[in-house]
Amino acid sequence: MKNINIPMSEDGSRFDRCLRRLLGYINQALLEKFLRSGLILLDNKKTKSSAKVKSGQTIFYSNDINFEKKDIKHVYDKRTKTYYKNLYNKIFIKETKEYIALNKPFGLAVQGGNSQKYHIDGMLRNVFKETNFPKLVHRIDKETSGLLVVARDQQTAKKFSNYFKGRKIIKTYLAIVSPCPKTETGIIDLPIFKGEHKGQRKMTVDHNKGKQAITEYKILDKVSSRVGLIALYPKTGRTHQLRVHLENINAPIVGDKKYNGSLGVYSSEKDLPGHENISQIKWNDEDIKNLQLHAYSIRMPSNEVIEAELSENFKKNLKFLGLTLPKNINNIFI
Repeated sequence: MKNINIPMSEDGSRFDRCLRRLLGYINQALLEKFLRSGLILLDNKKTKSSAKVKSGQTIFYSNDINFEKKDIKHVYDKRTKTYYKNLYNKIFIKETKEYIALNKPFGLAVQGGNSQKYHIDGMLRNVFKETNFPKLVHRIDKETSGLLVVARDQQTAKKFSNYFKGRKIIKTYLAIVSPCPKTETGIIDLPIFKGEHKGQRKMTVDHNKGKQAITEYKILDKVSSRVGLIALYPKTGRTHQLRVHLENINAPIVGDKKYNGSLGVYSSEKDLPGHENISQIKWNDEDIKNLQLHAYSIRMPSNEVIEAELSENFKKNLKFLGLTLPKNINNIFI
């Protein structure tokens, strides 16, 4: 039998995930078989794959088990390397021993897929060493701009994941919506389910199949009832939660083509009182296609606040509409 000690970075991890990170890939069904037969042991005892491990424990495994090569190198061409290096420098906010904070631009995916050439995960793998790159602990939509926090190691990733699950981290988003919600503040508690809607796969409110989703909101500024700036606190983390919830209270986010965001919100001075020559101002294509949703800040359990500056596009739209972002909004959901 061979053996390997569990490092501090894996403290609190699931046994099966820890095994793969330390030794290499192995099929789950085969892994379960080896665990039952005692060919893989934790501190010389049979252990379930879902068990949580502790640093300092020892994994024993048979010499006959073939783990697939664990260090799969991602090959990047010179152009991609340059792009990722420049991107990282551009969106970097701050770093500590535990995390790195980034300001993700609109249109950049967090993780790769069949149609995603560039993404945050690829950037981290490129900028940092493959075996020690920062870990994603939460995600924001490709169409959403703003704050993304990544953990420096597996141990911190686990801690942050627990913070998010336990609602110990308060996330504040900003959105331009049209029309405004009917009440100044509110809590939207509507279950969300991914299903078929008018021939399109999307998230919908479903009281029978949906998972609980809760969003708190507060109007920060508005122009009559036509358009407004609101702050949002997603207490749960469902896919497209904010977009679905706002659509369902008839306050869709401007620029949201998937969840009924209006592209032609303002048409005359009558619609937006106090704005001169409003009918002569047109949004260009770049403005229209951008979802006006920004992950603005995170408040840590220690009360440390991290902010991501608004994009130039978002600032321009606020100015155009005459909307003002109040100072220090990071306490409104405490």
